[in-house]
Amino acid sequence: MKNTIGKSLTMILQIGITMMVPIFLCVALAIWLNSLADTIWFMPPFLVLGVGAAFRNAWLLVKSYTKNDSSSESRANNEIRRLKEEAKKNKSKG
Repeated sequence: MKNTIGKSLTMILQIGITMMVPIFLCVALAIWLNSLADTIWFMPPFLVLGVGAAFRNAWLLVKSYTKNDSSSESRANNEIRRLKEEAKKNKSKG
């Protein structure tokens, strides 16, 4: 159970960091470009770009976690089916 809790906390932290970094970088870049050009027009597109990149990265991260979970779940289901079939065979013999 500790392993599951640790993996869950790790995933939550990774998702948070994965979402914060692109947003902060794009906002920082927009602020820098706005100061160079003496305008405010860089912030909205860079903010949208940062949020879009953050959600894309989070989606890919969650997708990779669920892929690993589903493959181990599939192996567990196959093992359960095998054990049930083995129990049926033993029951019919005895």
